[in-house]
Amino acid sequence: MDQKIIEIPEEYRGLFESNWREAAIYGGRFSLKSHTVARYLLIEARRSKKRIACFREFQNSINESSHQLLTDLIRQYGLHEFQVTNNSIVNTINGSDFIFKGLHRNEQNVKSTEGIDIAWVEEAQTVSKESIDILTPTVRKEGSKIIYTYNRMMEDDPVHTRLVIEGRPNTLIINVNYDVAIRYGMMPEVIRLGMEDDKEKKPALYKHKWSGE
Repeated sequence: MDQKIIEIPEEYRGLFESNWREAAIYGGRFSLKSHTVARYLLIEARRSKKRIACFREFQNSINESSHQLLTDLIRQYGLHEFQVTNNSIVNTINGSDFIFKGLHRNEQNVKSTEGIDIAWVEEAQTVSKESIDILTPTVRKEGSKIIYTYNRMMEDDPVHTRLVIEGRPNTLIINVNYDVAIRYGMMPEVIRLGMEDDKEKKPALYKHKWSGE
């Protein structure tokens, strides 16, 4: 495989360490959570053979998954070893593969997913405690990891309660907001102006939408 330069913000360095089992990555809009985790997963899928499962609580079709984001990044970086189909992504050199599933009312299908190295749960603020309880023992391979990315809806969102408020062993916690995107020159001006307008005119919305409160 050709060498590629894929930039990752310093704030996400912990993803590349090996001493965590679950990761809570949370904060407001445009904190680069999804884009950074997607980049991390593509890097890992190039380094060695990995089975990566991308979950959401609600996914009625592949269009509601992280498939498009991963596809866009594959094209952006020219990662030609990845074969993209309508419902899967496979590394044709080392056999890494990405699968996409919903968690809600899909217990047996989730339980039957074998050999997961990394699970990524997007929009995890919507994930129920029941779904977390099903997913956790499903991702059971030695050294496997589960990443939750989310913008909190309530103080007692199940994923936030589990990983941040109560705490779990070997948990990576990354709390980030839009200042990360500004610091690395990754926030489009049109988005910055919208954020500043919310900050001035709609402080309650600003706190939730942009500061992750």
